[in-house]
Amino acid sequence: MSEDLQLGKLGESEALAQIIPLLPSAASVSLGPGDDSAILRVPDSRVVISTDMMIEGPDFRWDWSSPEDVGWKAIASNAADIAAMGATPTAFQISVAAPETTRLGVLLGIAAGVRDAIAELAPLSGVSGGDLSRAPVVTLSVTVLGDLGGRAAVTRSGARPGDVLAVAGELGLSHRGLVALQGAGGDVAEIARLKQSDPSVAHHLAPRPPIHLGVVANDAGATAMMDISDGLLMDATRMAKASGVMIELDPDYPWDEASLMGGEDHGLLAAFPPSATLPEGFVVIGSIGSKSSEPRVALEGMDLGAQPGGWDPFYGASAK
Repeated sequence: MSEDLQLGKLGESEALAQIIPLLPSAASVSLGPGDDSAILRVPDSRVVISTDMMIEGPDFRWDWSSPEDVGWKAIASNAADIAAMGATPTAFQISVAAPETTRLGVLLGIAAGVRDAIAELAPLSGVSGGDLSRAPVVTLSVTVLGDLGGRAAVTRSGARPGDVLAVAGELGLSHRGLVALQGAGGDVAEIARLKQSDPSVAHHLAPRPPIHLGVVANDAGATAMMDISDGLLMDATRMAKASGVMIELDPDYPWDEASLMGGEDHGLLAAFPPSATLPEGFVVIGSIGSKSSEPRVALEGMDLGAQPGGWDPFYGASAK
């Protein structure tokens, strides 16, 4: 079967001929894969754009993830960055590099995951193009474009004193899944069982962030917003510094290490005016305090900024 053929024996052109038909297009794409560049229709004069990478090793492991998981996660994590600006994902440029010994079936699985994630998480978008090359390990680079639909963008720098701080998506869910997978100790049967029975493991491998709530939060008057990809504490600190404010977390929220420091949830962290009606799907977790020359995040008056944790690809002790 062609799926068992290695890329080094199949070649780029033949591999792409089998991969491209699996990838969905979108209404915004007037010229898609197959030419030197894609052409997109842009209804708004502004284009929201973000890019991210997933690399075998630091970002995913084949003993845990299926190719479909990897493709899904690449779409989910990138779509969340567009949602965090209060915009709608419209197109993905996806480049993949892999060892020449990689089976075609692996790339077809990644493409299937991309297709399924777009259908569920970003149904107005599609794949406009990309590239295929060779690398020592499987590497994905995804650039995503988004449409504001005439709205103002919601940045991380707009939080104002008196705003409420809210989150959409379950904090720490991905990290709990990571801990469960690590606890399996490489046991193939146990890993398979966890993937079927543990929602946190499923979320870690193939997250389902609330992409649609980005535009909803924008319409509800969110003053600041960002994707929670590196842990609540690390990302809330980034919002505090960008906005020049203090952030006080709600002591009644059930905080633990996972909810504070676990990465890759890809939920939405947003600030709303106190008069705003909080959109369904958001939960209040704190408030925006005064302007400060030393912005930081605190819990019951204790500065959490000096606490270790969160995901940083260059820190071996980070909690992903």
